Amino acid sequence: MFRYFPEQASAHAADVDWMNNIITDLSLFFTVAIVGAMIYFAIRYRQRNGKDHETPRIEGSHTLEMIWTIVPTIVSIFLAYYGVVIYQQTREVPENALRITAWGQKWFWDFEYEYKDEAGQSQVKKIGGKDVEWVVPVDRPIKLVMQSRDVLHSFFIPAMRAKKDVIPGQWSYIVFTPIKTGKYPVFCTEYCGKEHSNMMASLRVVSEAEFDRWLKDRSAENALAGMSPSARGKQLYTEKGCNACHSLDGSRLIGPSFLKVFGKKESLQDGTTVDVDENYIQESILHPNKQIVEGYAPVMPSYDGQLGPDEIAGLIAFIQAQDGSAPVAAPVAAPVDDGWDKLSPLERGEKLVKAKTVPACTSCHSLDGSALVGPSFKGIFGRTAELQDGTSLVVDEAYLEESILNPMAKIAKNFAPAMPPVYGTQLKEQDVKDIVEYLKTVK
Repeated sequence: MFRYFPEQASAHAADVDWMNNIITDLSLFFTVAIVGAMIYFAIRYRQRNGKDHETPRIEGSHTLEMIWTIVPTIVSIFLAYYGVVIYQQTREVPENALRITAWGQKWFWDFEYEYKDEAGQSQVKKIGGKDVEWVVPVDRPIKLVMQSRDVLHSFFIPAMRAKKDVIPGQWSYIVFTPIKTGKYPVFCTEYCGKEHSNMMASLRVVSEAEFDRWLKDRSAENALAGMSPSARGKQLYTEKGCNACHSLDGSRLIGPSFLKVFGKKESLQDGTTVDVDENYIQESILHPNKQIVEGYAPVMPSYDGQLGPDEIAGLIAFIQAQDGSAPVAAPVAAPVDDGWDKLSPLERGEKLVKAKTVPACTSCHSLDGSALVGPSFKGIFGRTAELQDGTSLVVDEAYLEESILNPMAKIAKNFAPAMPPVYGTQLKEQDVKDIVEYLKTVK
């Protein structure tokens, strides 16, 4: 009953399922027995025809007392014993286990494999990013050692029946032996922010020979190494999400534009100035909130530990190349859709809000009530908003439209004036009205 688990793809999956199923079955049996008896007695001895019907006088039963004490005790001991045994089996690390290191961060997974090449030299293969696919060999124990770079995450492979919290500053691990080849989804099961539901990966289980070929395949690394530093930086600019906050055409987003920024003298919030050179850019990537440019909010996350020296050098070279000599296409805010005119205003508004464009609404405004750079859209319409100037107002259509077109006019209390005033040129009047229609429905 209630056998809804995915396929059993690891050596200990059957034992885990057996333990879970027997607990479920016993719980169901005793629930039906106890509640069923309650319902029976309630019906059997209910008041009928306006008259009470007395229940039999029961003085007590030592036999009954012993049964409902001894039976649950035996069941509890049985479940506790096998629960501990099965748990210990899932934590034992075989001597021939393949060790893989995993890093969790908002909002993707990185994996590192250490191995010996043909010359006996130690090598490391690193893969990661959104929807990354990591590979393991079939019928070989795997020890996945994990840690978080930012907040609490949780690593879960349903088909392997393997799950463990991934904690910042503390190592944890899971052990499993895959017994079937195939591709299996990996989830983060601890809420970690606005992109939590998209923090996914894929586990691909292959033969030992195919895994060995994949592990020693350096074509991707060689292709990246063959790029110029600027080309590597251009790739990272998109992969690491820099394009969500820093434009290349001079338009103002959440952070300063990269256009002609290298070599510029920037004014900082503390009243000092700084030359935008290699050192300043590196500092801004690793410790972005130390020197905040005037007019911008300290909202950029740190990339310390997430980017290597070569990657940082590539980003610096890419930013340096944005000198205005090459034309850059401006980002498009509204998606192109063949059936756009056939959609309702509500449907168009939802597409506009969730569009993966620059700047994207959901980069700064959550839909689930969590606080990001800007106020959450959940329940925003009709609520009373307090402003930085001490006044308050009711969020209606007019306020939402003004906040889209002129975001600096009325700043919400406890939020920085970080929203770029670029939507007036990127959105049509009907687009703004469609967005407002959608926001009215976010509850």
